[in-house]
Amino acid sequence: MMFEELKKEYLKCQRCEKLCKSRLQVVFGSGNKEADVLFIGEAPGANEDKNGVPFCGMSGKILDELLGSINLLREDIFITNTILCHPEGNRNPAKEEVENCRGRLDELIKIMQPKVIVTIGNFATERIIGKTGIKSIRGKVFDFQGVKVVPVVHPASYLYSGRNPEMLESMKKDFEIISKIIDVKNKQRTLENF
Repeated sequence: MMFEELKKEYLKCQRCEKLCKSRLQVVFGSGNKEADVLFIGEAPGANEDKNGVPFCGMSGKILDELLGSINLLREDIFITNTILCHPEGNRNPAKEEVENCRGRLDELIKIMQPKVIVTIGNFATERIIGKTGIKSIRGKVFDFQGVKVVPVVHPASYLYSGRNPEMLESMKKDFEIISKIIDVKNKQRTLENF
């Protein structure tokens, strides 16, 4: 399956009755579909549901700052969520909703073949590597079907912390790990060309 086919199939998804009632639209993702870095969040919030773009609110501004700290822009990555529809009242996604979106996320990873998957927060991290406790595993490197996975704290945590500067610095350090993985991959590619 190709990227556009997958997107077209899920833009009209009806798998989750409650989500179909609470969403304004399916928020498939945004950015560069050929990116080496795939970010996965939890679920679209109200702003994302309205605009059709993941991380377009205040958390998105923090994410942009973190990306900028490693010289990346939104155009350099692709970002999606564990589920594609806004849960009413910003509730956590139900297990069946995560399962209903499992095939789509697996297929997206297969199509994109990213070098790094960045899981944002506990839901995405549990979905990809089966682990929770984001504060203890953030910034560590895991493997998912041969792809490096770096769990990071959700940008909203920084906002909830009252914009704690130490927290922002630790988040930037986690993003440096992402940068190092990409650089290593690029160096390997360069060496393979000779």
